[in-house]
Amino acid sequence: MPRRVNAGPIRRRAALTTCSPTPTAASIAARRTGGGNRARAAAGRRTGRPATGGWSASIRRDSAAQPAPPAVLAEAEGAAGRVMLDPIRRLLAEAGKAKQTRAFWQAATDILSEWAGGARVHLSYKGLNESGSIEAGTPGKDGETFLTDYHDAEGRHVSARFEGLPAGTPGDVLRSGVEIATHLAVMVARRSGLERERRLGTFLVELSRWLLAAPERELLLRYTLQSVTSLVDAQGAYVVLRAADQGMLRVASTVGQCAEFDVAEIPIDASVTGRVIQTGEPLLTDNILKEAGARSDLSPSGTARAAMIAPLRTSSGVAGAVGVVRYVRPGSEEPPPFTLLELQYLTAVAAYIAGGLELSEAVSGARAAAERAHAMVDGSPLPMALVDRSGRVQQLNQAACRLLGIAFEGQALGTHLEALGLSPSEMSLHLVLARPRDGHPWHGRVLVTQPSGDRRICDCTITGLSGVGPDSLLVALYDRTDELRAQRELIAREKLATVGEIASGVAHEVNNPLAAIRMEAELLGRASKDPETTTTAATITREVDRAARIVRSLLRLARRADTTPTRVQVNDLVHDVAEIRQRVLRAESIEFRTSLDHAAPPVLGLGQELQQVVINLVTNAEYVVRGRKPAIIQLRTLAREGWVRLTVDDSGPGVPREIRGRIFDPFFTTKSPDEGTGLGLAICQRVVTEVGGKIWLEDSDLGGARFVVELPAAPEPVEASTIG
Repeated sequence: MPRRVNAGPIRRRAALTTCSPTPTAASIAARRTGGGNRARAAAGRRTGRPATGGWSASIRRDSAAQPAPPAVLAEAEGAAGRVMLDPIRRLLAEAGKAKQTRAFWQAATDILSEWAGGARVHLSYKGLNESGSIEAGTPGKDGETFLTDYHDAEGRHVSARFEGLPAGTPGDVLRSGVEIATHLAVMVARRSGLERERRLGTFLVELSRWLLAAPERELLLRYTLQSVTSLVDAQGAYVVLRAADQGMLRVASTVGQCAEFDVAEIPIDASVTGRVIQTGEPLLTDNILKEAGARSDLSPSGTARAAMIAPLRTSSGVAGAVGVVRYVRPGSEEPPPFTLLELQYLTAVAAYIAGGLELSEAVSGARAAAERAHAMVDGSPLPMALVDRSGRVQQLNQAACRLLGIAFEGQALGTHLEALGLSPSEMSLHLVLARPRDGHPWHGRVLVTQPSGDRRICDCTITGLSGVGPDSLLVALYDRTDELRAQRELIAREKLATVGEIASGVAHEVNNPLAAIRMEAELLGRASKDPETTTTAATITREVDRAARIVRSLLRLARRADTTPTRVQVNDLVHDVAEIRQRVLRAESIEFRTSLDHAAPPVLGLGQELQQVVINLVTNAEYVVRGRKPAIIQLRTLAREGWVRLTVDDSGPGVPREIRGRIFDPFFTTKSPDEGTGLGLAICQRVVTEVGGKIWLEDSDLGGARFVVELPAAPEPVEASTIG
């Protein structure tokens, strides 16, 4: 018969050690803090059974494991408890490690054989999600034989045959060992599917849902602490985390009476919570005030009693601890102590908190990284767009918005690139977007037409992106419009310089015979008495003079441009162009009119570039009036306050209103490729704006177009003062 002893006061501690990578895996070890009969009496008082055994147990389990059934522990605490102590510990340890039922039974059979003094054990099992038979021990050994069967209401059946037992081996001990092993096998078999206790399960499900929302850290901790205090009927809870200074703990969150914390940081070495963090083992105590360092961090008022503290284990180690406390209320009895099951609850919650903290940090880090990446992409001067395989926009940076003429990104989301004005020159867009699937990016040139009608020429690279989905493509654009315009302007200038050099050489060669012709004509007119001859000689002289003026105009046009702005008379520019073009225009039946304001002041600029402006405008007018009746080109100058205005009118068909916003764009032209480059008006606009002027288009009284150029008048030169 079990020996009953008197119960006495006892202080109890328990440690729960996680030994599995599963977040809620834990081993529960009941450690005695008293000795002899007092400890057994305390154990009897807590279990409600007579205090008979002198053994303690260690249960190692994974995330779904339950505490050993009370019947198992009751059996173990029976008369054979002392004999069974070590084998039970080993069985519990194997149950915690085993991943499959057969692996556990293999280890359990070896343990049972050693337990039975090396006897041969034949064990068969079925109904535990799988069936099988295992043998262990020394075959052919002399001794007694013992057979035991275990059945339960759920259809489990375990049969064990012991052969070669030492004489006097108690059968009850062997039967109890098989039953304990069977219960543990059930735990192993059901580890992944066991239903948690209802209250803990409900809470953890809700906590899991909460964690999926990746809440802010403070919200996560407060919600969890409030829930766990309700779950275990505590009056306060707290979470502390390691501070940047590893020697300190930072109070991260408190609820209930734990709000008595009046410090932001606690020394880790002088704190009971710090010891839990340092050792990694949970603490279960009936009176926290008896623990060294507890008063300083848990109960400044001295009313804290029962407490349990569990470490927060993350992938990088123990990051902190969570504790719950029961306080004594004034005029009431001492609060009941926490149970081992409640410590298991807290350990499971601690695993969720630790996972939530890591998730929160990961989400915060990912969010910060995404914000940095978005800021970097958005601030890039290179236009970039993220599109799907069909070409619909998923994301645009600011440079792309500016290039496409979009006010903000939201206007373009879900819109096809073609609808935004982007069209490749080499192939249709859907074929271009299909190209990067082979892992090679596509490079080409595309034309972007903005809502205003402006066109931009861009180099384009389309490549697949890893990490954002198999159907996402990155479209990177490089606007080369200005670069190409500058290149073509340079080519045009080089051509003009070449033509100028040729014209200069021709002019010098022509001047000599012209001078001789004029001299002979003058001599002929003086020597002849015939009126008709005299008239003819005068005509020759006049035409030679006209040819000489044209040559001088060519020389001025061919002269290399000076980079220093000078005072330029717009009337002289018009006169030179008229001298050069008038004969050609007359041959094509084009009437060329000029109306010059001789009071127009000079302007400040580069003469050759300004002359190029006049030539370009006259050339465009020639093109549109050629073959029309009437065909008229009219140039006028007018002095205004501080400005000189030049207008070039034509009697052509005019410029359609739908393209007026694009006529100054580089490479925009209504001419065929052989007749124009689309740079003439773009060059005019650049030259005029560089000297502070303006150029625009309006309707002409002649029925066609009128280009108006306004240039600021040059300031009066400052006369140098004489000092004498």
